[in-house]
Amino acid sequence: MNNVVALRRSSTIEQPEHLSALVVAGSGGAAATTTCFGLATALRLGADADVAAIDGTFGGGNLLDRVGVEPIDPSRAIRQLGSRMALSSAGAVVVGHGESSDSVLVDSLLADRHLARIHDVGTALRSRRLAPLIEAGAAIVIVAPPRSEPLARMRSALEWLIGTHGRGVLSRTVVSISHQMPQRLVDLAPIREHLTPVVAGFVEVPFDAVLARPGRVDHRRLSAASIDAWTDVLDALGRIEAGHRDTGGHRAGTEELA
Repeated sequence: MNNVVALRRSSTIEQPEHLSALVVAGSGGAAATTTCFGLATALRLGADADVAAIDGTFGGGNLLDRVGVEPIDPSRAIRQLGSRMALSSAGAVVVGHGESSDSVLVDSLLADRHLARIHDVGTALRSRRLAPLIEAGAAIVIVAPPRSEPLARMRSALEWLIGTHGRGVLSRTVVSISHQMPQRLVDLAPIREHLTPVVAGFVEVPFDAVLARPGRVDHRRLSAASIDAWTDVLDALGRIEAGHRDTGGHRAGTEELA
């Protein structure tokens, strides 16, 4: 398989095998699944890292159907995950949803294989099953489309995180705005200005017609702008890993949500 695509740069994550991140939908239809796939793809291609994209939704998502394109070699399969494993077009491991999925167990099994782990957890941020990962320090990527109601729900998710896990959780939270239409419907400048000092990163992912189409996604058809934006998210995750904050002179997580 030819996995080559044009990349402008690589992610600055120094130790990808230590990465555990939850991709959370701030609302329904927020593109958490494609963001999970995109981050795994950008990390795989930019850093030549072993990475897993995991369907951690609790109602059953379509990550495996959407991005799993070929069977995984039996020598790389994990017994407990079995038939739920495949490879993406970029060679990332894809783990499908299981009715008895335990996010902590799946994360541990993949960490033992030295894979970076990116979990698509959909709208289940408040699930008790995710609490151990959050409390253990997993990074959080909250995804929302640029529309008024989803942005309001994203704000509620941020407030819930603060109320449940303390204000410091914002220092390992990245906000990703996923444009799902070619035109811009909302002026994001005030939101960016407000959130940038209090979260680890604020990134806009541009509209990509390939992601808007049904069926399996091949990374070679994605726009360079999409991959660059996902790399920006990875860079923010890398700053979390390194303990650095680049938030305009303010320490992330110390200010109030207006």
